[in-house]
Amino acid sequence: MLNHYKIRFLLYKLGIRDTIPAQIINRIPIVENKEDLVDIKQDKTLFFGDKISNRNEIFLRKTVYQKLKEAQSYLPENYHFKIYSAFRSLEEQKKLWNAKYLLMHNRYPDLSEEEIVKKTRAVCADPRHGFGGHQTGGALDVSLCDAQGNDYQMGTQHSENNEKTHTKAKHLSILENKNRYILQNALTKVGFVNYPAEWWHFSYGDRMWAAYSRKKNCFYGLVPMKRGSYEN
Repeated sequence: MLNHYKIRFLLYKLGIRDTIPAQIINRIPIVENKEDLVDIKQDKTLFFGDKISNRNEIFLRKTVYQKLKEAQSYLPENYHFKIYSAFRSLEEQKKLWNAKYLLMHNRYPDLSEEEIVKKTRAVCADPRHGFGGHQTGGALDVSLCDAQGNDYQMGTQHSENNEKTHTKAKHLSILENKNRYILQNALTKVGFVNYPAEWWHFSYGDRMWAAYSRKKNCFYGLVPMKRGSYEN
């Protein structure tokens, strides 16, 4: 008998659903290349969201940053990348999960524990039994803005969870569709993949990248980092 996630994977392969189940993604082998993280905060061509703009350091894997720079050449005039999240340690992810869980618990006090966890997972990767792309340094949440840092219309705000969150959501305006195309076109041209359930989430080299690129393995795993370099 097929497990429910295998059924969902079959539906993905048939084009009926747009996402690969996490259980499938998390089985992809990691052949870690131990590439260093690099600090991107001092790059004046990038903009940063309010929640991370005050940080002294913001990290990505070296090749991911190089590809992000390459992708800038595919942006139209007066279009710039705004980074909302990049490398996020496992400890930071656990704090984020706890905050989101508490929010859901308070918002839906009559729901069961299982239902609250399900709602939390819809807005935050669950770090209790593993790690996600942000913990590898291979994933980033990114949008578009003008030269003054003003966000372009993308259909939703970053991390906003509603009917327009999926990359190919219906009922987007012509401008919103155009801006999403500009974002996705620039990043996928250089090798990034988009997570179809979140228009802002892109990755390279991690398990999600491997899954959507149909690779047998990936080369970025969990980074036990300190001060910007990969450590055993």
